[in-house]
Amino acid sequence: MPFKILLVTVGKAFIPIVKAIQSVQPERVIFYCTENFKDQIIGEGQPCTVQVGNQIKRYPNIPTLAQLGNRFQQNRDLKIISNPDDLADCYQFVANTIRQLQESYPDCNIFADYTGGTKTMSLGLALACLESGVSLQVNSPVTLSTVSHPSLQLPRLNNIKTQLIPKTITNSITAFRVGRFKAFSDIQYIPIRPITLIYGANSSGKSSILHSILLTHHAIKNKGELDIYSTEAGGDSVDLGGFNQYVHKRDRFSQVQWAIDLNPKHLNLPDQGLADLLKEIKSLSVGVGIGSASSRDGKVSVRSFYLEAEGEEILSMSSRSKGMQLDRLNSKNPIIRKLIEAIIEPPPYSLQMSPQIENAIDELVPKIIGKISGLFPETLHIEEEIELTSELNFTPDPTNPKQIVRFLFPYRLNQLIHAIAGNIEQNMGRLHYLGPFRTYPPRHFAFSRQQDENWDSGGGYAWDILLNRADVREQVNHWLGDKKRMNTPYEITVRNLLPDSQLANELYPQLLKTLQELTTKLILHAANWGDGIQEQLERMIQDFTDAGISSDNLSNILPEVDLLVSMMLDPEQISEEWIEDITKKGDRISDLVLIDKRTKTQVTHRDVGIGVSQVIPILVSCYGLSDALVAIEQPEIHLHPKLQAELGDVFIQSALGQQKNLFILETHSEHLLLRIMRRMRETFYDELPEGCPPVKPDDVSILFVDPDAKGSIVMEMPLNKKGELKKAWPGGFFEEGLEEVFG
Repeated sequence: MPFKILLVTVGKAFIPIVKAIQSVQPERVIFYCTENFKDQIIGEGQPCTVQVGNQIKRYPNIPTLAQLGNRFQQNRDLKIISNPDDLADCYQFVANTIRQLQESYPDCNIFADYTGGTKTMSLGLALACLESGVSLQVNSPVTLSTVSHPSLQLPRLNNIKTQLIPKTITNSITAFRVGRFKAFSDIQYIPIRPITLIYGANSSGKSSILHSILLTHHAIKNKGELDIYSTEAGGDSVDLGGFNQYVHKRDRFSQVQWAIDLNPKHLNLPDQGLADLLKEIKSLSVGVGIGSASSRDGKVSVRSFYLEAEGEEILSMSSRSKGMQLDRLNSKNPIIRKLIEAIIEPPPYSLQMSPQIENAIDELVPKIIGKISGLFPETLHIEEEIELTSELNFTPDPTNPKQIVRFLFPYRLNQLIHAIAGNIEQNMGRLHYLGPFRTYPPRHFAFSRQQDENWDSGGGYAWDILLNRADVREQVNHWLGDKKRMNTPYEITVRNLLPDSQLANELYPQLLKTLQELTTKLILHAANWGDGIQEQLERMIQDFTDAGISSDNLSNILPEVDLLVSMMLDPEQISEEWIEDITKKGDRISDLVLIDKRTKTQVTHRDVGIGVSQVIPILVSCYGLSDALVAIEQPEIHLHPKLQAELGDVFIQSALGQQKNLFILETHSEHLLLRIMRRMRETFYDELPEGCPPVKPDDVSILFVDPDAKGSIVMEMPLNKKGELKKAWPGGFFEEGLEEVFG
């Protein structure tokens, strides 16, 4: 029977998924879901619920209900979709999985059930499956039965595919602002460019920059959770100690200030109307204040919010008993003015801006409230009219400007904030953090891929990428073996392991088949000897006897016999056929190993210098990620100076080449900086090495964190076009070498 794999999208309803699994009876099931519904698959106890009347019935997770047993492996078969409403992302995510499955299991049968998940997830799954010839099925809500669609050939699918190839995400972050957080008292401006290097003495406050990013990333991904010790991305590498610890000077009655600056031209906005509002704006700033309620045991949450354009306030909100209340609205700001005009000017209203409308807006401001979702306000509305505005059949009186504004303005303002917040969440959601101590996986990687809270922060994801992407392995291997770089004799490769029970079941029939073929060919060959066959056999036996060969001494087999067998069979081809037949019928366990190219000896990362295992997550982050926000503490750790400089080229290529990653690097490495400065100088004089992207001042941000009695200060150290510092390092930083030589 062919090896069967089922792909399913999972939403709230779990019963159709269980039915699909029971119907197909696959050897493997791959689940696509969002973070919100992953408990349906891996939750302990009884995470699946069904409401029957007023009662809620609880059931175990889907793999348990479907009795998948070891056919389901969480690390391998659970796929989390981060953008479930982005068709391009959903399509590409599934298409990549199908391609990998078809490469690994060329003879398998792949099925897909698109009953669950968001409609966009289902559509993405369906399109990817139709493109790849995968059979589809869905549980019909009309007939309550499974409807199957065999693989179809769609003549226009190539056009659809072209339109769905994800557009390159352009980074819109230009700066962060942080105040009253850890080492920072006053708000510090932190300009962000494709390559941002953060320097400073030990305990100067450098890490506070990265920790503020980890905090806000965690809040966005975890429903506004802010009073935390460890973060989702940082794991145990970063212990914030809770709000009372990370607020500056432990003043729990003050607010941590955090803001992000954006380039509006790089925002992905849902409609052209919102894009038109921002098309002439050069910069946006979105900020929040994080604090606790007035009571001593008050919950830590977002207490204030503001939106600015080019340094001018657009609006501000603060936390009240009923939610986030709009405190100020600058109706003179071009964005707000255009927002109002877009509401009142088109038919059926056809109104012009007037004092009456301005007064209506002013009266409306203190009545608009919302709630915090993650880190930003949403669902702005007028409290007393929420029931009225929720009625689909209600429309304002075209002759009543006040009613028009009251009904439409909060909705449109909410759209603007939601769109900007969504872009921030998308940018922050791309964060990959590497702590100062990278994960050092156990010797046998295949049997220890635990994905706890420290897996990502230690670079564990890098080993997963290496296992699954041959292109990244090739680039890393080149770096490891290049004489100008690490110059090691090692090469990373994938070793496929099979259970001994599978070998026991498959090896005997393969051996029997080959022996039968060999015997048949020998008989046919001997038949050509005719009447002299007995004479020929007796001669061969005599040759064996003369050579001292017996059944107990077959290692000295005559070359003529070896040649005869080779004429009958191709041992190399037989070996390849055996491997293919045995491996395609079961689950292979893939493991990463290192090959010593000098001796062809198989070793692991535990058998070589620690520098190899520490640099691999850095290299994979650069080679294997695209359009990511990558924050790394001490990338130079365990590397000698020459390799620190070589890392500079890796960061340049990853940030300014096709991958467009955004790097924030906390470092002490002078050699890393010198390589970047060198490439800027070579760019200026048109002397860049072949293949190296040009590096200009707008591509690099050099920051120096200087401790002060009041609080640490972030100073920008700008470079000119030749890669030279425009001002000297504070306090003689990096002058130790000269002091040691001439002091």
